[in-house]
Amino acid sequence: MNRHICILGALREEINLIRRQMTVDKQFKIGQADGWTGNWKGTHIFLVRTGVGKVRALNGLKGVLRQANPSLILSIGYAGGLASKLNVGDVVLADNVLEVNSDLNDIGCYSIDSKELELLERLTCSEKIVTHRGKLITVDSVVDDSAIKQELASRYNALAIDMETAALVALAAEKKITFLSVRSISDTYEQSLVDVSSFIDDGEVSKLKAGWYVITHPHAIKNFMSLRRQSQRATRNMTEFIGIFLQTYQNFA
Repeated sequence: MNRHICILGALREEINLIRRQMTVDKQFKIGQADGWTGNWKGTHIFLVRTGVGKVRALNGLKGVLRQANPSLILSIGYAGGLASKLNVGDVVLADNVLEVNSDLNDIGCYSIDSKELELLERLTCSEKIVTHRGKLITVDSVVDDSAIKQELASRYNALAIDMETAALVALAAEKKITFLSVRSISDTYEQSLVDVSSFIDDGEVSKLKAGWYVITHPHAIKNFMSLRRQSQRATRNMTEFIGIFLQTYQNFA
């Protein structure tokens, strides 16, 4: 395959606007992950929905690297805010990725320092898209308690939290491939969420289990609807931002 950009997201909802807008040449499976190759914003991309968590993300990227030699790996998706200045839909550009275990202890740190990251910072976007550069934390499970978010923020001075990036940046560094992480805030640091860990089975979100939860916990419907609206806003802003980056990257690369 020709050299191109690999874009990885855990959930369908995170990549669905890119998938709809791109011209698909080929669709395929990479183990448990779904993949598409094609053109988006004038760029040849390898789009992958990996599933949730570090193991699924890492397996998806390894599958890509067995087939292709991308010039850039771009990890995208939702993130929980860990700073009061971050609002839903804000975009976080990671310059450091910290891996934290279930006891909230630091077990690894990866620096992202590249000319491509500088390019991300210089992009001109619409006023609705607010960007922040800083530290991103990767954890093993969903953090649904605002108190834990605030503890992580205080302990590590980080902007946001996700579940995949640390594994991806580590492999990219090993393979000496340029890596970027672009995350959009789906929930703020003071916001507690419904415990969705019971909906995730081997890296996949079960709509059946989520539906049953709503039926048996009707008080949670408002929370679900609010999170859905927030996630949709995060997807729109993130997709627009990445699209602008790709158009600029073609002249920059």
